[in-house]
Amino acid sequence: MEIASYFDPLGNMQSEKTSLVSEMVAYSDSLDVKEFDLAIMYVPENRWNGQGASNVSEIFNQINLSLGNLFTHDCEPKIMNLGIFKIGSEISDTEAGLSDVIQFLVRQKVVPIIIGGGRELAYTIYKAFKKEEQIVNLTSIDNYLNLDESGDYNYVGKIIKEQPNYLFNYSNIGFQTYFVSPEELELADELYFDSYRLGSVRGNVSSIEPVIRNAEIISCSLEVLKSSDFRSSVNPQPNGLYAEEVCQIMRYAGLAEKNKVVLISDLNLSKVYASDITLIAEMVWCQIDGFYSRKSELPSSNREGFLKYRVPLRNDEFQLIFYKSLFTDRWWMEVPVPPQFANKYRKHHLIPCSYEDYLIATRDDLPERWWKAYKKML
Repeated sequence: MEIASYFDPLGNMQSEKTSLVSEMVAYSDSLDVKEFDLAIMYVPENRWNGQGASNVSEIFNQINLSLGNLFTHDCEPKIMNLGIFKIGSEISDTEAGLSDVIQFLVRQKVVPIIIGGGRELAYTIYKAFKKEEQIVNLTSIDNYLNLDESGDYNYVGKIIKEQPNYLFNYSNIGFQTYFVSPEELELADELYFDSYRLGSVRGNVSSIEPVIRNAEIISCSLEVLKSSDFRSSVNPQPNGLYAEEVCQIMRYAGLAEKNKVVLISDLNLSKVYASDITLIAEMVWCQIDGFYSRKSELPSSNREGFLKYRVPLRNDEFQLIFYKSLFTDRWWMEVPVPPQFANKYRKHHLIPCSYEDYLIATRDDLPERWWKAYKKML
């Protein structure tokens, strides 16, 4: 697939030697995509909220210049810079073209980092996996749950209505309770989705690392940031995550071996502050730094690097099986797959978890994470 025709090139790719941009290559169809690990693209599709975008080229060039001021360490990144995606005459045209590009890149084992556009682009990313008939997990870092089909933010609501459906799990990190209706929270519980309100994440970002580790698609809305730390989102909020917390989450995204697409959305393309451009560049740097620090460790493929724990429950009625990495101290647990769904869910019987989940099991209780995963397979 020749994808260069979908993009306009950036005007400036100059940077300091050994900086992140110096490691990037401006894409052309003469290049072999398989030689790259990551692909950065800028998408100015914000028509869902009626927002205009007059100076997108300048804004995206400024982000690229900021990347040129950030330096890589102990790695040789292989990154394509695709440029600015050409939006269609209708939103549906943008969705169709972008979905094709993402599908192509994922097939080539290249991780797209998408900057710009509305959070609704997560639905477009999902459709790329749907074309492959691949069951996926989606994690959003967002102040809204995105489940209410009648609301303004409803892309997850659209996904769960589709048949056949390829969404195994949806997780939200950082929702603010006053933006979410009781009915929406109830629906999340009925579908065994994971939701972590802002107050439970603040100051305890490490607790959601297993959630990030389990996601093929990671979508981060810039509206989740506290407006004192980031003023350039479409709808700045007085409460939210701090800049360093979002950067930590982005590094977890890079470290996550399952992750295949990252979206950084809801940038106000009509007015962007210089300090906010720097933060976006730092978020991208954290994701890339995490990517090149990945450890290929899954208990299903290499049992030698793990400690295996069997925890009997309910007077030995059954056992929970946990694995702890000897190299990173990360945890996984086995969830039995019903035989009739063995092929469908074979990639989901080992789920990331935390040491706390293991402690819950030792107290003769089922971890909620285990229970939700099991119920989704029935």
